[in-house]
Amino acid sequence: MNKSAIKNYAVWARNELIARVSQKAYEYGVAEKETPEYDSESVNGKLLSNTEKKQLNELISQVNKHGFNHVMEEVAYIWFNRFGTTSRKRTHKIDKF
Repeated sequence: MNKSAIKNYAVWARNELIARVSQKAYEYGVAEKETPEYDSESVNGKLLSNTEKKQLNELISQVNKHGFNHVMEEVAYIWFNRFGTTSRKRTHKIDKF
């Protein structure tokens, strides 16, 4: 087993997920130095659903509490683990955990 290849992939995947999660946050107006107002009805001309408002409010809260970079890394970590779990389930043909 080539552990170097696995390590390189994990580093690349982490960086890629952080970049994509950050890009999605930017689409909702959340950035390192600025965030939209709490309970915003729309962001960048896009009208938000009630679910999106709740999610955006939670994101704003977490960014204000922990900082943008920390939250983006945490979300990327969660998604990396979810993708890994899905991959293992497919490999071992497991329907449920």
